[in-house]
Amino acid sequence: MCDKNHYLLSIIIPTYNNAEFITSTLTSLQSGITDEVEIIIINDGSTDHTDEKIAEFYRFSPSDNVKVIHQSNQGVAIARNKGLESATGVYIAFVDSDDIISSDYFTLLLPVLRERKYDIVEFGLTRDKEKLYTSQGASNENIERNELILQDTQCLPLMPTFSAAQWHLVTRIFLRDILGNDRFEANRRYEDIIFSPFQYFKCRNILNLNVKLYYYRLNSHSITENLRESDAQHIFFAMRKMCDYIKNNPEKRSVATLMIVNCFLEGRKIVRKKKGYYAYDEQMLSDIKTALQYCDESVMNKKIIYKMRHPWIDTFISATRNQVFKLCKKKINKES
Repeated sequence: MCDKNHYLLSIIIPTYNNAEFITSTLTSLQSGITDEVEIIIINDGSTDHTDEKIAEFYRFSPSDNVKVIHQSNQGVAIARNKGLESATGVYIAFVDSDDIISSDYFTLLLPVLRERKYDIVEFGLTRDKEKLYTSQGASNENIERNELILQDTQCLPLMPTFSAAQWHLVTRIFLRDILGNDRFEANRRYEDIIFSPFQYFKCRNILNLNVKLYYYRLNSHSITENLRESDAQHIFFAMRKMCDYIKNNPEKRSVATLMIVNCFLEGRKIVRKKKGYYAYDEQMLSDIKTALQYCDESVMNKKIIYKMRHPWIDTFISATRNQVFKLCKKKINKES
Protein backbone atom coordinates (compact mmCIF):
# COMPACT_ATOMS: atom_id res chain seq x y z
CA MET A 1 0.00 0.00 0.00
CA CYS A 2 1.31 3.42 -0.97
CA ASP A 3 1.25 6.45 1.31
CA LYS A 4 -1.68 8.50 -0.04
CA ASN A 5 0.29 11.69 0.50
CA HIS A 6 3.26 10.38 -1.44
CA TYR A 7 2.47 8.33 -4.53
CA LEU A 8 5.04 6.79 -6.83
CA LEU A 9 3.48 8.36 -9.94
CA SER A 10 1.20 11.34 -10.49
CA ILE A 11 -0.56 11.54 -13.86
CA ILE A 12 -1.73 15.04 -14.79
CA ILE A 13 -4.64 15.34 -17.23
CA PRO A 14 -5.73 18.83 -18.32
CA THR A 15 -9.06 18.86 -20.12
CA TYR A 16 -11.17 21.41 -21.91
CA ASN A 17 -14.36 20.52 -23.80
CA ASN A 18 -13.36 16.90 -24.35
CA ALA A 19 -16.66 15.22 -23.46
CA GLU A 20 -16.40 13.13 -26.62
CA PHE A 21 -13.15 11.40 -25.65
CA ILE A 22 -12.56 11.81 -21.89
CA THR A 23 -14.35 8.56 -20.98
CA SER A 24 -12.13 6.45 -23.26
CA THR A 25 -9.05 8.15 -21.81
CA LEU A 26 -10.09 7.43 -18.23
CA THR A 27 -11.04 3.86 -19.12
CA SER A 28 -7.56 3.20 -20.51
CA LEU A 29 -6.02 4.53 -17.28
CA GLN A 30 -8.38 2.68 -14.97
CA SER A 31 -7.70 -0.73 -16.48
CA GLY A 32 -4.18 -0.99 -15.04
CA ILE A 33 -3.98 1.59 -12.28
CA THR A 34 -2.58 0.59 -8.88
CA ASP A 35 -2.60 2.31 -5.49
CA GLU A 36 0.88 3.66 -6.33
CA VAL A 37 -0.64 6.04 -8.87
CA GLU A 38 -2.67 9.19 -8.44
CA ILE A 39 -4.71 10.78 -11.23
CA ILE A 40 -5.08 14.56 -11.24
CA ILE A 41 -7.69 15.90 -13.66
CA ILE A 42 -7.85 19.65 -14.20
CA ASN A 43 -11.12 20.72 -15.79
CA ASP A 44 -10.09 23.99 -17.41
CA GLY A 45 -13.48 25.68 -17.54
CA SER A 46 -15.16 23.24 -19.94
CA THR A 47 -18.50 24.44 -21.30
CA ASP A 48 -19.65 21.11 -22.73
CA HIS A 49 -20.45 17.91 -20.78
CA THR A 50 -16.83 17.07 -19.82
CA ASP A 51 -17.51 17.51 -16.10
CA GLU A 52 -20.57 15.28 -16.24
CA LYS A 53 -18.64 12.60 -18.13
CA ILE A 54 -15.88 12.58 -15.50
CA ALA A 55 -18.38 12.41 -12.62
CA GLU A 56 -20.33 9.64 -14.33
CA PHE A 57 -17.19 7.60 -14.98
CA TYR A 58 -16.03 7.66 -11.35
CA ARG A 59 -19.54 7.06 -10.07
CA PHE A 60 -19.40 3.65 -11.74
CA SER A 61 -15.62 3.17 -11.19
CA PRO A 62 -14.94 4.85 -7.83
CA SER A 63 -11.30 5.51 -6.94
CA ASP A 64 -9.68 7.09 -3.89
CA ASN A 65 -6.58 8.17 -5.79
CA VAL A 66 -8.28 10.61 -8.18
CA LYS A 67 -8.36 14.38 -7.75
CA VAL A 68 -10.64 16.48 -9.95
CA ILE A 69 -9.80 20.18 -9.91
CA HIS A 70 -12.07 22.80 -11.45
CA GLN A 71 -10.85 26.18 -12.61
CA SER A 72 -11.97 28.92 -14.98
CA ASN A 73 -10.60 28.58 -18.50
CA GLN A 74 -6.95 29.67 -18.35
CA GLY A 75 -5.30 27.46 -20.93
CA VAL A 76 -3.49 24.14 -20.90
CA ALA A 77 -0.23 25.57 -19.49
CA ILE A 78 -1.84 26.93 -16.34
CA ALA A 79 -3.92 23.76 -16.02
CA ARG A 80 -0.76 21.65 -16.07
CA ASN A 81 0.88 24.01 -13.56
CA LYS A 82 -2.11 23.52 -11.26
CA GLY A 83 -1.59 19.78 -11.62
CA LEU A 84 2.09 20.11 -10.72
CA GLU A 85 1.18 22.09 -7.59
CA SER A 86 -1.22 19.34 -6.52
CA ALA A 87 0.94 16.34 -7.43
CA THR A 88 2.54 14.28 -4.65
CA GLY A 89 4.17 11.59 -6.78
CA VAL A 90 7.88 10.85 -6.95
CA TYR A 91 7.41 10.86 -10.73
CA ILE A 92 5.20 13.00 -12.97
CA ALA A 93 3.49 11.96 -16.21
CA PHE A 94 1.16 13.85 -18.54
CA VAL A 95 -1.77 12.44 -20.48
CA ASP A 96 -3.99 14.43 -22.83
CA SER A 97 -7.72 14.01 -22.30
CA ASP A 98 -8.44 12.74 -25.81
CA ASP A 99 -5.70 10.09 -25.93
CA ILE A 100 -5.32 6.49 -24.77
CA ILE A 101 -2.54 4.61 -22.99
CA SER A 102 -1.56 0.99 -23.58
CA SER A 103 -3.01 -1.70 -21.34
CA ASP A 104 0.63 -2.45 -20.46
CA TYR A 105 1.51 1.16 -19.58
CA PHE A 106 1.56 0.56 -15.82
CA THR A 107 2.82 -3.03 -16.06
CA LEU A 108 5.93 -1.86 -17.91
CA LEU A 109 6.57 1.50 -16.30
CA LEU A 110 5.86 1.05 -12.59
CA PRO A 111 8.62 -1.55 -12.02
CA VAL A 112 11.08 0.86 -13.66
CA LEU A 113 9.91 3.76 -11.51
CA ARG A 114 10.17 1.69 -8.34
CA GLU A 115 13.94 1.51 -8.96
CA ARG A 116 14.05 5.32 -8.55
CA LYS A 117 17.13 5.25 -10.74
CA TYR A 118 16.10 7.38 -13.71
CA ASP A 119 15.47 11.09 -14.08
CA ILE A 120 13.44 10.65 -17.26
CA VAL A 121 11.83 7.52 -18.69
CA GLU A 122 10.96 7.69 -22.40
CA PHE A 123 8.70 5.54 -24.57
CA GLY A 124 7.01 5.79 -27.95
CA LEU A 125 3.66 6.95 -29.26
CA THR A 126 1.59 6.01 -32.28
CA ARG A 127 -1.10 7.78 -34.27
CA ASP A 128 -2.49 4.39 -35.30
CA LYS A 129 -4.47 2.83 -32.48
CA GLU A 130 -3.88 -0.65 -33.91
CA LYS A 131 -0.14 -0.22 -33.33
CA LEU A 132 -0.47 0.53 -29.62
CA TYR A 133 1.60 -2.01 -27.74
CA THR A 134 -0.09 -4.84 -25.90
CA SER A 135 1.74 -7.89 -24.58
CA GLN A 136 -1.42 -10.04 -24.82
CA GLY A 137 -0.13 -12.08 -21.91
CA ALA A 138 3.34 -12.64 -23.39
CA SER A 139 6.56 -11.70 -21.60
CA ASN A 140 7.73 -8.08 -21.73
CA GLU A 141 11.37 -9.04 -21.25
CA ASN A 142 12.24 -8.65 -24.94
CA ILE A 143 11.45 -4.93 -25.02
CA GLU A 144 14.59 -3.00 -25.90
CA ARG A 145 15.92 -0.78 -23.09
CA ASN A 146 18.51 1.91 -23.74
CA GLU A 147 20.16 3.69 -20.84
CA LEU A 148 21.82 7.06 -21.17
CA ILE A 149 24.19 8.05 -18.38
CA LEU A 150 25.52 11.61 -18.26
CA GLN A 151 28.61 12.60 -16.34
CA ASP A 152 29.00 16.08 -14.84
CA THR A 153 28.56 18.70 -17.59
CA GLN A 154 29.13 16.22 -20.42
CA CYS A 155 26.07 16.54 -22.68
CA LEU A 156 27.27 15.08 -25.97
CA PRO A 157 25.34 11.81 -25.35
CA LEU A 158 22.20 13.96 -25.67
CA MET A 159 22.98 14.86 -29.29
CA PRO A 160 20.74 12.12 -30.81
CA THR A 161 17.82 13.16 -28.57
CA PHE A 162 18.14 16.82 -29.51
CA SER A 163 18.68 15.96 -33.16
CA ALA A 164 15.45 13.89 -33.24
CA ALA A 165 13.56 16.85 -31.72
CA GLN A 166 10.61 14.75 -30.53
CA TRP A 167 9.66 16.62 -27.38
CA HIS A 168 6.21 15.18 -26.61
CA LEU A 169 5.39 15.58 -22.92
CA VAL A 170 3.14 12.53 -23.05
CA THR A 171 5.95 10.14 -23.97
CA ARG A 172 8.06 10.99 -20.94
CA ILE A 173 7.84 10.40 -17.23
CA PHE A 174 9.82 12.94 -15.21
CA LEU A 175 11.35 12.62 -11.76
CA ARG A 176 9.61 15.42 -9.84
CA ASP A 177 12.89 16.55 -8.30
CA ILE A 178 14.25 17.09 -11.82
CA LEU A 179 11.35 19.38 -12.72
CA GLY A 180 11.92 21.36 -9.54
CA ASN A 181 10.21 24.74 -9.79
CA ASP A 182 10.04 24.75 -13.59
CA ARG A 183 6.56 25.53 -14.86
CA PHE A 184 4.83 25.87 -18.21
CA GLU A 185 4.74 29.27 -19.90
CA ALA A 186 1.22 30.72 -19.73
CA ASN A 187 -0.57 31.47 -23.00
CA ARG A 188 2.01 29.67 -25.12
CA ARG A 189 1.31 26.97 -27.68
CA TYR A 190 3.92 24.28 -28.47
CA GLU A 191 4.55 24.00 -24.74
CA ASP A 192 6.38 20.68 -25.25
CA ILE A 193 9.33 22.27 -27.04
CA ILE A 194 9.33 25.20 -24.62
CA PHE A 195 9.52 22.87 -21.61
CA SER A 196 10.95 19.41 -22.29
CA PRO A 197 14.46 20.08 -23.69
CA PHE A 198 15.50 22.07 -20.64
CA GLN A 199 14.74 19.15 -18.33
CA TYR A 200 17.35 17.00 -20.06
CA PHE A 201 20.16 19.33 -19.09
CA LYS A 202 19.46 18.48 -15.43
CA CYS A 203 19.57 14.70 -15.89
CA ARG A 204 22.14 12.06 -15.03
CA ASN A 205 20.25 8.86 -15.91
CA ILE A 206 17.72 8.48 -18.72
CA LEU A 207 15.96 5.32 -19.86
CA ASN A 208 14.35 4.79 -23.24
CA LEU A 209 11.92 1.91 -23.73
CA ASN A 210 11.53 1.06 -27.40
CA VAL A 211 7.79 0.44 -27.24
CA LYS A 212 4.67 2.41 -28.19
CA LEU A 213 2.66 2.90 -25.02
CA TYR A 214 0.66 5.98 -26.01
CA TYR A 215 -2.00 6.53 -28.65
CA TYR A 216 -1.99 10.16 -29.81
CA ARG A 217 -5.35 11.02 -31.30
CA LEU A 218 -5.47 13.58 -34.09
CA ASN A 219 -8.70 15.52 -33.87
CA SER A 220 -10.13 18.78 -35.10
CA HIS A 221 -9.05 20.60 -31.92
CA SER A 222 -5.35 19.64 -32.05
CA ILE A 223 -2.65 22.22 -32.79
CA THR A 224 -1.54 20.36 -35.90
CA GLU A 225 -5.06 20.65 -37.29
CA ASN A 226 -5.45 24.30 -36.27
CA LEU A 227 -2.29 26.16 -37.24
CA ARG A 228 -2.33 29.87 -36.47
CA GLU A 229 -0.20 32.59 -37.98
CA SER A 230 1.08 33.37 -34.48
CA ASP A 231 2.30 29.80 -33.92
CA ALA A 232 5.70 30.60 -35.41
CA GLN A 233 6.13 33.26 -32.73
CA HIS A 234 5.68 30.62 -30.02
CA ILE A 235 8.34 28.44 -31.67
CA PHE A 236 10.71 31.40 -31.89
CA PHE A 237 10.00 32.12 -28.21
CA ALA A 238 11.39 28.66 -27.44
CA MET A 239 14.45 29.55 -29.53
CA ARG A 240 14.97 32.76 -27.52
CA LYS A 241 14.63 30.81 -24.30
CA MET A 242 17.37 28.40 -25.40
CA CYS A 243 19.65 31.30 -26.37
CA ASP A 244 19.24 32.68 -22.85
CA TYR A 245 20.10 29.25 -21.50
CA ILE A 246 23.30 29.06 -23.58
CA LYS A 247 24.28 32.51 -22.34
CA ASN A 248 24.40 31.14 -18.78
CA ASN A 249 25.53 27.60 -19.69
CA PRO A 250 28.03 27.89 -22.58
CA GLU A 251 29.27 24.32 -22.02
CA LYS A 252 25.87 23.08 -23.32
CA ARG A 253 26.13 25.10 -26.52
CA SER A 254 26.66 22.28 -29.02
CA VAL A 255 23.67 20.24 -27.89
CA ALA A 256 21.46 23.30 -27.42
CA THR A 257 22.26 24.42 -30.97
CA LEU A 258 20.33 21.43 -32.32
CA MET A 259 17.19 22.61 -30.53
CA ILE A 260 17.66 26.14 -31.89
CA VAL A 261 18.01 24.83 -35.44
CA ASN A 262 14.86 22.76 -35.02
CA CYS A 263 12.96 25.83 -33.80
CA PHE A 264 14.13 27.83 -36.81
CA LEU A 265 13.07 25.12 -39.24
CA GLU A 266 9.69 24.53 -37.55
CA GLY A 267 8.91 28.23 -37.29
CA ARG A 268 9.96 28.74 -40.90
CA LYS A 269 7.67 25.90 -42.02
CA ILE A 270 4.68 27.33 -40.14
CA VAL A 271 5.22 30.79 -41.66
CA ARG A 272 5.26 29.33 -45.15
CA LYS A 273 2.12 27.28 -44.54
CA LYS A 274 0.21 30.35 -43.37
CA LYS A 275 1.71 33.00 -45.67
CA GLY A 276 2.70 30.99 -48.71
CA TYR A 277 6.35 32.05 -48.37
CA TYR A 278 8.97 32.70 -45.69
CA ALA A 279 7.68 36.05 -44.38
CA TYR A 280 9.66 36.80 -41.22
CA ASP A 281 8.54 39.74 -39.09
CA GLU A 282 11.01 42.07 -37.33
CA GLN A 283 10.97 40.07 -34.07
CA MET A 284 11.70 36.84 -35.95
CA LEU A 285 14.56 38.45 -37.87
CA SER A 286 16.01 39.67 -34.58
CA ASP A 287 15.59 36.20 -33.04
CA ILE A 288 17.34 34.52 -35.98
CA LYS A 289 20.25 36.96 -35.80
CA THR A 290 20.64 36.45 -32.04
CA ALA A 291 20.33 32.68 -32.35
CA LEU A 292 23.12 32.50 -34.88
CA GLN A 293 25.41 34.33 -32.45
CA TYR A 294 24.85 31.62 -29.84
CA CYS A 295 24.88 28.59 -32.14
CA ASP A 296 27.80 26.21 -32.55
CA GLU A 297 28.13 26.24 -36.34
CA SER A 298 30.29 23.12 -36.27
CA VAL A 299 27.18 21.00 -35.60
CA MET A 300 25.01 22.80 -38.17
CA ASN A 301 24.26 22.08 -41.81
CA LYS A 302 25.88 24.75 -44.01
CA LYS A 303 22.63 25.38 -45.88
CA ILE A 304 20.86 26.15 -42.62
CA ILE A 305 23.63 28.53 -41.56
CA TYR A 306 23.21 30.34 -44.90
CA LYS A 307 19.42 30.58 -44.52
CA MET A 308 19.78 31.99 -40.99
CA ARG A 309 22.51 34.41 -42.02
CA HIS A 310 20.60 35.69 -45.07
CA PRO A 311 16.88 35.35 -44.30
CA TRP A 312 15.98 38.09 -46.81
CA ILE A 313 17.19 35.80 -49.63
CA ASP A 314 14.98 33.04 -48.23
CA THR A 315 12.05 35.47 -48.31
CA PHE A 316 12.78 36.79 -51.82
CA ILE A 317 13.16 33.37 -53.44
CA SER A 318 10.12 31.85 -51.75
CA ALA A 319 7.94 34.93 -52.37
CA THR A 320 8.89 34.94 -56.06
CA ARG A 321 8.17 31.23 -56.33
CA ASN A 322 4.83 31.70 -54.60
CA GLN A 323 3.85 34.54 -56.94
CA VAL A 324 4.80 32.53 -60.04
CA PHE A 325 2.79 29.58 -58.74
CA LYS A 326 -0.27 31.79 -58.21
CA LEU A 327 0.01 33.27 -61.71
CA CYS A 328 0.34 29.82 -63.28
CA LYS A 329 -2.64 28.52 -61.32
CA LYS A 330 -4.69 31.53 -62.36
CA LYS A 331 -3.78 31.02 -66.01
CA ILE A 332 -4.63 27.30 -65.87
CA ASN A 333 -8.00 28.04 -64.26
CA LYS A 334 -8.71 30.70 -66.87
CA GLU A 335 -7.90 28.36 -69.75
CA SER A 336 -9.98 25.54 -68.32
